[in-house]
Amino acid sequence: MRKNIIGALIASAFAVSGTAHAGLLLDLNGSAFGGGVQADALDWAPTSFLARGGITAITAFNSGAGNGANCGIGGVNCQFEVLSHAVLTTYTQTGTGLNLSAQAFGQITMVARYTEQVIASSLIGGIFPTASFVSTGAGTVEFYYSPVATADSLSGSGFNGGQLIGRLTGFSVGRLGTFTNTDLVPTPLDSSTDGDQFLGQTTVSGTGNQATLAVGLTSKDLDANFFVTTLTGFTLNYTNISIGLPFESVNPSDCFNDPIAGRAVGTGGYTSTCNTTHVNGLYSAQNAADPGYLPIVGAVNGFGVAGVMAGDFVAQTDFNSAVNGVPEPGSLALTGLALAALGFVASRRRRA
Repeated sequence: MRKNIIGALIASAFAVSGTAHAGLLLDLNGSAFGGGVQADALDWAPTSFLARGGITAITAFNSGAGNGANCGIGGVNCQFEVLSHAVLTTYTQTGTGLNLSAQAFGQITMVARYTEQVIASSLIGGIFPTASFVSTGAGTVEFYYSPVATADSLSGSGFNGGQLIGRLTGFSVGRLGTFTNTDLVPTPLDSSTDGDQFLGQTTVSGTGNQATLAVGLTSKDLDANFFVTTLTGFTLNYTNISIGLPFESVNPSDCFNDPIAGRAVGTGGYTSTCNTTHVNGLYSAQNAADPGYLPIVGAVNGFGVAGVMAGDFVAQTDFNSAVNGVPEPGSLALTGLALAALGFVASRRRRA
């Protein structure tokens, strides 16, 4: 078994030498034995999306007779922050198209925050209100590792706890996203299969998407124990981003985590900024002492229903992240030599 694992890692290291299969050599448990994989893409579990100040931004856009006249210099009055978090579930093995589990060696999670700006809205006189928005380029994604599963979709806890293993800053600029209400009759926010965990909290129904977002365009700070092969121009491209209401395949999160700028990549012992408590009721009934961000959601979540909207709204989202980049020759050679040396030592031990 050991021979097979080492042989596979050596093959993976040298397979990335061609640009056709320039996958990321990722170690799913860092410096511990095993866990080395080569990935073309990472798949994250369905999760929650928070538009912090989203309703406020749409309202500002519409206050100028629906033409954004009151968005201010640089559109700042019509901007809002997106917060999301997710668990890595599978990866696509480089060159094979196979989707394999990423959870056998522990849990890798991500927390993201980036800024978008409303550029169009049909709330005034629209039968099915729609809002369109674009990315501004500002934002950060952090990655965390824990040897045991800690993330909880309902409470939002456990996504930024454990060891910080990476931070990417800088998003694509001008990538279009849209959301359209499909029904303004309020319905339960949480329609997931384990029952309604937000009794009394309702939402409009709707669907939307976001064009591919590349992240890591400004700076990259990655733990080499996990991100083994450095890629020239390495970015993660968040693709197939869907937005939907009500929540159907995952519980809504009652708390959201911000990336923490003061945390040093490669260090651990961090606790989540959302706690594990949850009240089965409205968003306004959640624990105000929670150190994470609690969404300000009115009686009806979403936009388009007059008189009941608050500053934020939440939605279910799902996405993948494709790896983009070409291996750096020096990094590739060091990785290959190190793995080859391991294979040589293991061979000598078997012959001794």
